[in-house]
Amino acid sequence: MISGTLSATVITTTVYIDSERGNDKNDGLSEATAWQSLTKVNAATFGPGAKILLKAGSMWVGRLHPKGSGAEQHPIVIDQYGEGNKPLIDGNGMTGKGVVYLYNQAYWEINNLEITNDADTPGDRRGIEVSAANGGLINHIYLRNLHIHHIKGIIGNGHPEKRTAGIYITTVADDIKPTRYNDILIENCHIHHVQNQGIATSHEKGVFDYPEGEKWENRKMTNLIIRNNVIHHISKNAMIIRMTEGGLVERNLCYETATDITGNTIFSRTVRGTVFQYNEGFLNRSPDADGSLYDPDINSPGTIWQYSYSHDNAHGLVWFCTHKRDDGIIVRYNLSQNDKGALVYFNYAFSGASVYNNVFFIGEHVSPVIIRERSNTDHTYSFHNNIIYNKSEGATYRFALPGYKAIQNRTFGHNVFYGNHPKGEPDDPAKITEDPLFVAPGLGSIGLNTLDGYKLRKGSPALRSGNVIPNNGGIDFYGNKVDSKKIPNRGLYEGPGL
Repeated sequence: MISGTLSATVITTTVYIDSERGNDKNDGLSEATAWQSLTKVNAATFGPGAKILLKAGSMWVGRLHPKGSGAEQHPIVIDQYGEGNKPLIDGNGMTGKGVVYLYNQAYWEINNLEITNDADTPGDRRGIEVSAANGGLINHIYLRNLHIHHIKGIIGNGHPEKRTAGIYITTVADDIKPTRYNDILIENCHIHHVQNQGIATSHEKGVFDYPEGEKWENRKMTNLIIRNNVIHHISKNAMIIRMTEGGLVERNLCYETATDITGNTIFSRTVRGTVFQYNEGFLNRSPDADGSLYDPDINSPGTIWQYSYSHDNAHGLVWFCTHKRDDGIIVRYNLSQNDKGALVYFNYAFSGASVYNNVFFIGEHVSPVIIRERSNTDHTYSFHNNIIYNKSEGATYRFALPGYKAIQNRTFGHNVFYGNHPKGEPDDPAKITEDPLFVAPGLGSIGLNTLDGYKLRKGSPALRSGNVIPNNGGIDFYGNKVDSKKIPNRGLYEGPGL
């Protein structure tokens, strides 16, 4: 229905838009009487239950910014109708806001669009932008099955550069009214050829705060899920996840990242307890620092990084760029195969991290730093039940140098160090140096389903010889149960052996 007066119309029914055969003089209520332009859509206010359907194969130049909000159980839905290619919205180089833009709007679902915004020169550009200022609680923003590509942003490390992205969700101001997000879903999107970021969440004022206290409660994002996205050919990071409490980032495939400037593939900043799992990252091209799959960055206490696959990157599995107060960081049941640079880099200070039951396969053709510590920062961590399978004669360790006041409180236990043994290999009283008897190590390809070669064969010394770790997540990389009361395997496989 269409409710309200003519001057304040709120549309709560389905409208159709056809760029070729539509007409803005139509009522828009059927395919035969579709509207034509984005201008017509942007001038309308939509309410709970409305649907904005764009015809498959249609194309528009400009910005899509419909007004209004839905309601619980009655979101406003943007989608395509008809058969064919996703409806295309081309920003044609516009700057300042996203090609698709929401502002202080809640309960929206945006599906099945193609979005691009290319240009000859860099600029302040985003594919989709969700923004809020003094807007209270912004609920239910779902972005699904979107194809976002060729967003000509700005390459760089500063905040203006990091605002240019395929998808950007942020709070601009909350000086008058506390403003935050809840129930955010980004799913099954294909994002590529973007400068500077693939997906980024942020807060323009609070991103540097520690995740605690009243300010945090008023600003945090809750119930964030980012899953099953493919993100590639990104000039810096595939994802920057900021301002989340809890939340889940899973089953995303990220490759050809940091193609123009340094950057870890997926990193967090000012979050608490967010879980990153079943992600795959390869061909991070970082020319210098960073370059790993994962980075628990500044203010990331309680984050969990698990069940993921890092391979053929400029650096390795995880790069700690933490805050000295950060604790409870867990890195478990991951695989690093033929990564370069630093495989695990304890860089900035933190107060507690646990790295366990991971596998690091190092082929003959790479020469990484297996474990690296920064000398002038404090680190307290444990490193247990991991398997380092080292075929390289050039691999090294680089622990903190003596003479610094920094504290290195580290514990190594029940790891496997097989193959070449570089100088400085950790002193582990329960280490094993025998062949762990993987089924077929080094043969992982693209996809988590190609990694059965890292299961253990019967007779492996890594079977039932690890250290019991409480609160271990309950399953291994392959989904086998891990009993917290029984001696576990070393590595990422907890089965009985093949």
